[in-house]
Amino acid sequence: MRKNNELNIFKSQKNNSRILKISQLIKKTLCEVFLTLDFADEEGESVIFFINEVSLSRDARIATIFIRNFSNKKLISSQQLKNIIDNNLSRIKRDFSSRIELRYTPKLKFKLDVERDKFFKLDNVIDKLK
Repeated sequence: MRKNNELNIFKSQKNNSRILKISQLIKKTLCEVFLTLDFADEEGESVIFFINEVSLSRDARIATIFIRNFSNKKLISSQQLKNIIDNNLSRIKRDFSSRIELRYTPKLKFKLDVERDKFFKLDNVIDKLK
């Protein structure tokens, strides 16, 4: 009975490492796509994205990408960031699918990473209180 349990643990770790490798490949490929494409806001200023995390489904068919604004010229609202991604989504997907070398190209879902922003704001408030 114990050997069977150990085998299941080994299999789950093997699957997790495969998903981890694929998510790192997706993150690297998307970074290359974001660097080659020129994103601009309504005022014409360029916007740089930072990919915090790539979450992948168990079958590696759906990738959820958590992004945030990396431009330090001005703060862009989350709605403007979402509009920039939505307007360039077809270009992003086309370049991504041509660059990645997987059997199945995962479906990309972009989400804004606001939780880490909240964490950094909370951390700054705590530091100010000290």
